[in-house]
Amino acid sequence: MKSKKYSEALLKFFIKKGFKVKSFDNIIESKIIIERSGEIFKRSLLSFEDESGKSFSLRPDLTISACLDYLKNIKKGIFKYAYFDQAYRRTFGHDSLVRNQLGCEVIGSKDKKVDQDIINLIDYSLKKTTKKNTVIKLNDLNIFFSLVDSLDLPLRWKLRFKRHFWRPDYFQELLKRLSSNSDLDKSVFELDKKTYLKMKKMDQKKLIAGRSIKEILQRFEKKIREPRSKIEGKFISKILNEFLKINCSLKKAKLTLEKFEKKYQVNLNLNKINIFNLKLNNKNLIFSTNIGRTAEYYSGTVFEIITKNNNLNLASGGRYDSLMQVLGAKKSIPAIGGAINYNNIKN
Repeated sequence: MKSKKYSEALLKFFIKKGFKVKSFDNIIESKIIIERSGEIFKRSLLSFEDESGKSFSLRPDLTISACLDYLKNIKKGIFKYAYFDQAYRRTFGHDSLVRNQLGCEVIGSKDKKVDQDIINLIDYSLKKTTKKNTVIKLNDLNIFFSLVDSLDLPLRWKLRFKRHFWRPDYFQELLKRLSSNSDLDKSVFELDKKTYLKMKKMDQKKLIAGRSIKEILQRFEKKIREPRSKIEGKFISKILNEFLKINCSLKKAKLTLEKFEKKYQVNLNLNKINIFNLKLNNKNLIFSTNIGRTAEYYSGTVFEIITKNNNLNLASGGRYDSLMQVLGAKKSIPAIGGAINYNNIKN
């Protein structure tokens, strides 16, 4: 069966499941993409400027397009998107400039079962399309966030690791800096030092935001002097590196993570993680802490569907509950979706 017939058949299947096929604008204001999806998409944008100098880009991803459509046209309630369209990214290596994506998004549903429904739906569509055995890889980014929160690190370091989780190379550079104790940017250090010296001349009993000047100065002293030893930095780097290497069957994942908690005395808040309760039709299930690093808007459950024989990526997706608010909604709106990488499907 040719690709066009596959797409038409699958879209009809999505419609039967309550999804509505939508088309989106090809062009998006560049700052929306850059601010929301970070460095990964920023490097690959195909951009241009209008006569006023305003920057626009060809859409690099259809999830952001669906969110913008929801905010503009739907605004509230549950909406189930389906699409077969193209995304455009600057090529690196052998990647194609034009990426054909067939996917679906559910925006506005608080039902946790939506996660398994989306994954099962996309996996089923792949089996109908490729006739190949697939493996589903799963992760929940909240496990990583909980790990970072429980580590004995200054707040600035916790924010760095959370912010740059989606930049694996830079993340490793941060781990090296932590191990060697080369923490502060010089400009930040100088600013802290000037503030410290200014506050030394103030009344030590005066309160600022509930803390005395004396207490604040003690915090500054700790920050400026960097009391954390290289040994502590190396140990924390080891914890993070070991965590990101966890790769096992989903059945063994919770036990593996519980052993990790006990070994390093950390709290991963596993009782709040939904992926352990998913009822998935595919029994080839892998848990990996190192997936979900492709787009900064992911915030919870993430998944990849790959071929069993050669690990070819056929689809990926995840939950992005915070994205809608960042794009302009008054509050967080639950959302999850996924897309088939049609360029990797061979008929």
